Amino acid sequence: MIHRMKDLARDIFRETLGRIELKSVLRSHIRRQGTRLEVYGDTFDLTDYRQVFLIAFGKASVTMAAVLAEILAEDLTDAVIVTNALPAEVPAALSRHPIIVGGHPTPNEGSLEAGRRIIELLSRRDEETLVFFLISGGGSALIEVPLFETLTLADLQQLNRALVTCGATIREINAVRKHLSAIKGGRLAERAHPARQISLYVSDVNPGDLSTIASGPTLPDETTWDDVLAVVAKYEVIKKLPPRIADILSHGRRDETPKPGDPIFSRSTHHLVMDNRTALDAAATMARERECLVEVDDSPNEEHYRIVADRLLARLFQLAEKFPEQTVCLVSGGEVSCPVTGSGVGGRNQEFVLYAALKIAELKDPLDVAVLSAGTDGIDGISPAAGAVADRTTVARAEALGLDPKKFLADNDSYSFFAALGDTIVTGPTGTNVRDLRLLLARR
Repeated sequence: MIHRMKDLARDIFRETLGRIELKSVLRSHIRRQGTRLEVYGDTFDLTDYRQVFLIAFGKASVTMAAVLAEILAEDLTDAVIVTNALPAEVPAALSRHPIIVGGHPTPNEGSLEAGRRIIELLSRRDEETLVFFLISGGGSALIEVPLFETLTLADLQQLNRALVTCGATIREINAVRKHLSAIKGGRLAERAHPARQISLYVSDVNPGDLSTIASGPTLPDETTWDDVLAVVAKYEVIKKLPPRIADILSHGRRDETPKPGDPIFSRSTHHLVMDNRTALDAAATMARERECLVEVDDSPNEEHYRIVADRLLARLFQLAEKFPEQTVCLVSGGEVSCPVTGSGVGGRNQEFVLYAALKIAELKDPLDVAVLSAGTDGIDGISPAAGAVADRTTVARAEALGLDPKKFLADNDSYSFFAALGDTIVTGPTGTNVRDLRLLLARR
């Protein structure tokens, strides 16, 4: 029985990744017959347009771009694709288009080059241009053009590090990013106007919150400079910011991002391809096919990972108590907050599992338990793993190797901990990104 739960969790996660394969999802909603193109129910005649541009950025950019480029074929005039890692083999449909590697989770020179390439491409648009924006998680760091010319790459990198480690939610982080960027927060749509624009999203944010994906470059922005200043004050990050950004913020409100109702969005449509709920539903199906009794927790789970872990474990134990002699499975998504104060290697998923492992090691109840948490993009923080899995033996096995779980937790070194035990989840980049997936299993 030992490790069976852990293996079950691994199997459900890996098969879930197979069920949310992006190419097949896109092809089921984008069809072409002659010059007529149907995209999520909207029909376009390609002969109505003088040129067709494709701009893709995010962790799912290559997969999305390859599907659309294959469908458009010679009708695709030009494209810019920005990713966090080059694929082992470039899809044939993209062979004549540049693929730029930007920085993630921190922007780099590639991110700035990508931003410049996109702006240059959009400078050629007019009313007879059709522009496809293929947007997925990670885009906030992968493309960037600073709104203020005085800002350097080092400034942007320091800003990003301060924001992602302070405990702020994705929405709060992006409110700041949008107001310091020349392309985020609807400003990319502004540059594409008056072209006909179609945006397709693979969402790594809360359901219904498309404007947060990649910091909402093609959608109206409802956040304001007041929100920016509130975030900076709430998390006391002003001291961690470079002087040039601190100076900009100290002067208060500036020109706002485009808001709902702005005419620049009059020729734009937006479609969601998949989101975290897609992964949760697929995981629930996989667990039920293995005769698990399944409950799905669909809350955004953006609080501190310890709060979320305590809540989910309590719910799991209640399920196990209610349904004895059945394997119960609690499926959870979202992205927990994980402030970084140590110098180790890890990510929010592995840290969640390490904390959960300590909790389940304290159980007096003879309960078989496994906890898995991993990113659907195959990446967790600054580690090479997607996440990790633990069971009731994890802490004891670590201590037998001379490893102190609490010290690893304090140093944000969860990857090193699980790598030593062979309990990391390693998938490599998956070509999609729909937030994290957690599987908590138990049986009496």
